[in-house]
Amino acid sequence: MQGGRCPKCGLSPEEPGRIVLIDDGKPSAGFPDDPGECCKRCGHPLWCVVRLVYDDAEGEGVSVE
Repeated sequence: MQGGRCPKCGLSPEEPGRIVLIDDGKPSAGFPDDPGECCKRCGHPLWCVVRLVYDDAEGEGVSVE
């Protein structure tokens, strides 16, 4: 690959993986069955999971994990 994209997953070594969200404890549509899955060819993680956490009942305080 030498800095290029993997022909199997299409990701470059610098990319974090495809971003998926968990908002309010519920995975969004299209969330992967195995968020820890890696490309079988290059070993790169396929998914970058972003979890939104609300700090208060009104949803005004939001943090990202």
